[in-house]
Amino acid sequence: MEEQQYRNALPQGFGLLEYQIESVLGKPGGFGITYLATDTHLRQSVAIKEYLPSDFAVREGRNTVYVRSASYEESFQWGLKCFIDEARVLAKFKHPGIVRVLRFFEANGTAYMVMEYQKGCSLTDYLKQRRILTEEELLAIVLPLLDGLQELHLAGFLHRDIKPNNIYIRSDETPILLDFGSARFAVGQKSRSVTSIVTPGYAPLEQYDNEIKDQGPWTDIYALGAVMYCTINGEAPPAATRRVMKDPMIPAVKIGKGKYRKSLLQAIDWALQLSEEDRPQTVEQWHSKMLAPTPQVISTTNVSQSGYRRLHISYIGVILLLCAVTTILGYKNHQFRTERKTDVERILNETEATINQEQKARRIAESKLSIERKNRIKFENKYLTAEALLLEVQRFEPRVVLQQQVSNDFKAKKYYDVTRVAINDVLNVRVSYGSRQHAIGVITSTEKCIEYLGELHPVKNHLWVKVQYKELQGWVNSYYLTESHEDCKGEKNIE
Repeated sequence: MEEQQYRNALPQGFGLLEYQIESVLGKPGGFGITYLATDTHLRQSVAIKEYLPSDFAVREGRNTVYVRSASYEESFQWGLKCFIDEARVLAKFKHPGIVRVLRFFEANGTAYMVMEYQKGCSLTDYLKQRRILTEEELLAIVLPLLDGLQELHLAGFLHRDIKPNNIYIRSDETPILLDFGSARFAVGQKSRSVTSIVTPGYAPLEQYDNEIKDQGPWTDIYALGAVMYCTINGEAPPAATRRVMKDPMIPAVKIGKGKYRKSLLQAIDWALQLSEEDRPQTVEQWHSKMLAPTPQVISTTNVSQSGYRRLHISYIGVILLLCAVTTILGYKNHQFRTERKTDVERILNETEATINQEQKARRIAESKLSIERKNRIKFENKYLTAEALLLEVQRFEPRVVLQQQVSNDFKAKKYYDVTRVAINDVLNVRVSYGSRQHAIGVITSTEKCIEYLGELHPVKNHLWVKVQYKELQGWVNSYYLTESHEDCKGEKNIE
């Protein structure tokens, strides 16, 4: 890891509980500083991240952190709470692809997160040595990260800042995700003065609006898709805001044609769709597309060219035969030779016409094959989306068949718990189905026993269900509900 000094950083040799600060790691960001330190008890290196948002806090004296003015106090305390909550969540994960948090503590007017120290280099520096990666090198990095991301998402947690600088390649070539951005994003919602909330090129469109709630696994999938794009192209895709009106991005299927499997390139382009609804909704769905085998299609072009060569050889034989006939007939009178010459020209013209028809038929066959390939890709994408939506419908109605709208009467009540909603976030209840509909209320991330009212409606690749929460009735995205195993009774949801 690159070492730098920083004016707001703790000095070398500073004692922080049983840890001794050695140096600053990397380039300090607007949200905090990461140090290389030594655990004096265990005598091993650790990385310590200090909460120090430079936009509204500063270190005075040797160690204590203060807010710049009283007007920043609320934002600073909110960010401090989010930083600690993030540390608590990360400490629960023991995955080789996710940075391991060993402990956290408060001191010097701020908080600290102690993590395992990793030897190696960032993916940014790794790519400086190679510029672009082969398919084998790319998958060796991406697949372990996908496995780690899936664990995060299943626990209702997002990274929110995936980029080459936050992917570390260890000495043994294995990857790990560092520097989560969830706490920084939460602070950004409180105070727009926090810098570097998004990284252009890697942040999807929904992250440019601090008020937007439509973030989920698809947000991290966009960012990792942008990282993959960078590894095959040598540079990141254009910022999402530049792609809205007239998209200048060259698709991955064009950049990597002939160098990578087509299904892998299509998976990258799928992840980089501007609309969150057009992207893979889960890591599992994206992973399946990424590793899908590329069908081996017999090239009609080659077949047609082979047929053309055979026709061309026959054509030469005909010419030779006609030349022989002409030589023999040369002994005849002039009129006879003239008649035979006319016959030869006629046969030559007919042969040329036959060849032209064959070439035209080959072009038509190639065009039809191209259209069929495009249609097959569209069908596969629609099939995967429909299959995922059907499985989602069956979580609520096991025997129902997916239609444009489904509604049944139910004898027994069904209850669901809120899931996949980040800590300190809420689930919006809409007046009607669809993420663009007006929100009429919210449900907290820890709420259980939400009554399902027996109405559901698919919108693109999302499923919306109608629920009863206390005295509130409305529609929510089914992705955030899971069947309740509590002893739910009607009165639990009624004040």
